[in-house]
Amino acid sequence: MSFCECLKAYPEGSASASRLALTAKGLGYSSLIICNAEPQKVFRPDAASAVKGVRVILGAEVTAAHPKALKSRISALRARYPFLMVRGGTDEIIKVASEDPNVDLLMHPCAYDARRSLSIATARAARLNKVAIGFDLGALVHLRGSSRARWLEAARRNLLVARKFELSVAITAGALSHLDLKAPRDMIALAMVAGFEREEAEDALRLPERLVDLNMRAWTSPGVELL
Repeated sequence: MSFCECLKAYPEGSASASRLALTAKGLGYSSLIICNAEPQKVFRPDAASAVKGVRVILGAEVTAAHPKALKSRISALRARYPFLMVRGGTDEIIKVASEDPNVDLLMHPCAYDARRSLSIATARAARLNKVAIGFDLGALVHLRGSSRARWLEAARRNLLVARKFELSVAITAGALSHLDLKAPRDMIALAMVAGFEREEAEDALRLPERLVDLNMRAWTSPGVELL
């Protein structure tokens, strides 16, 4: 099956892009998307592309000091990278990201603030603008005790809202090293612990690559493709 993982490479992570590609290939991934905040500084992406058997895509995590700057940054990066991710840190950032159709994936902050669930307004905006919602399952591995229980509660609430509004969802291990990568079967098992059905988890692990393929097609206007 065609599975894809989103992660960070050196210097924002501890492993080079080529090391990540080799590990991802060994675990059974068909592709991986490198989402550094400064993608132009990724160390030797050409070496990663030379790894046969796994597709390496250079995307970007869009960051900014305030919402207005975020919107400008998204517009600037859209033409250069086939995949844009925003990590929701504040309500204002979440609002801007969910309302911008140029954003592919919004990583909701319940992973590090379990009290903040996906709001109805955000879900409606994400559905209207075709913004996928991301679930960082790394929290399920690293958290313990009551913190993990709160995260699970928040993740399940978010999943219920995503189902209600028929939102696209993606899952990731939040890897900062090749040692953090989990095999697809392990990711699916973790997602099922968080409340996903098996088919939902498999689709969520395929979604990022499907979005990249859509973005790389030549669209002359909304709904019109140049063949």
